[in-house]
Amino acid sequence: MSEENVKPEIKDFEVETVFEDRVHERYAFTLKVDGNEFKGHFYEDEIQWLHPQPQQMIGENEITVIENSVYDLMRQNGLSSGIQDFELKPAFEDRIHERQQFTLQVQGEEFKGFVHDGEIQWFHPHPQQKLDDEHVQVIESEIHDKLAEEEENLDDQK
Repeated sequence: MSEENVKPEIKDFEVETVFEDRVHERYAFTLKVDGNEFKGHFYEDEIQWLHPQPQQMIGENEITVIENSVYDLMRQNGLSSGIQDFELKPAFEDRIHERQQFTLQVQGEEFKGFVHDGEIQWFHPHPQQKLDDEHVQVIESEIHDKLAEEEENLDDQK
């Protein structure tokens, strides 16, 4: 097996809530990879590495695998849907078929779709082809939450 196909083994993953019931509430996690301990915060579905950062000690391919594993572990602990790089923009503006278009990443895979009349319509590939149904339901729930947030922000600006 070549060196680039070797996946780093994550051990001793632990997560806890810090700054509980405060504006800056987030999750702190620790894990070990190849004997090195790394710590980070998980806030608004983003990983923020503390010192030492794995980028200083591990190759870029391994970091992607580690971060995908952290997202998966957070999802397994009920703390995240694993959505990354969520983008929302209007499609067919000022037309009868106006709707919201979204793009997101989950486990390194990009998914796109529309939201029309509260209904999510996925483009190909459908997440159901790659993820389990329960995970897709959590993702769709988070998309609806993000849409509600966006609408609330637009109403506040008026």
